[in-house]
Amino acid sequence: LYVPESYAGAQPRPLVVALHGGYGHGRDFLWMWIKEAKSRRFLLLAPSSRLQTWNIVKPEYDYDTLILAVERIRNDWNIDPDRMLLTGLSDGATYALACALAAHSPFTAVAPIAGVLPPMPLAQASGKRIFWVHGRHDWMFPVRQARQDCEQLQNAGADVTLTVVEDLSH
Repeated sequence: LYVPESYAGAQPRPLVVALHGGYGHGRDFLWMWIKEAKSRRFLLLAPSSRLQTWNIVKPEYDYDTLILAVERIRNDWNIDPDRMLLTGLSDGATYALACALAAHSPFTAVAPIAGVLPPMPLAQASGKRIFWVHGRHDWMFPVRQARQDCEQLQNAGADVTLTVVEDLSH
C-alpha cells in the first residue's frame, strides 16, 4: 500500500487497486504506479495473487482476500467511495474485470490493460465504467478479442471506452 506523503486525512482520496500480470508480484508492480499515485494524490494498493497468477477459474480464491484488503484500507484511511478504480495488466486485467463485474463489487470503475473478458454472466456490467487499453500487436490476446469483449460489455449496458495503442504488444 502506498499512501501519498501529502495525505492529511481531511479530504477523501481515490483508491487505485493495481493487479500484476501472471507470475508477477504486487511489490514489483507497485513501483510502476508510484509516480502517478504521488502526483495525482491517490492511495495505491498493489496486492499479490495467492498463487502464481490470479485465479480466473475460481475467482473467489483471490477475491475474498482482495476485498478484505480494500475494506481494511477504507476503514483506516479516508477513501472516496465514488472513486475506486480496479486495474490490472494481462492476467491482472482479466481478473480485474471478473472482480469489478462481481455482485457487490466496491469498485466504481475498471481499467483492464491487455486482458480478456473472462467467461461470466454480465448482469452486473450495466452502468459500470470501463476504460480498456489494448495493444494492436498483442500476440497473447489479439485486439479483435478485446473489441468483441468490449462490444459484449456495451451490449450489457456498460460504459466502455477501448483505446488501442498502435505500437504496443502484450
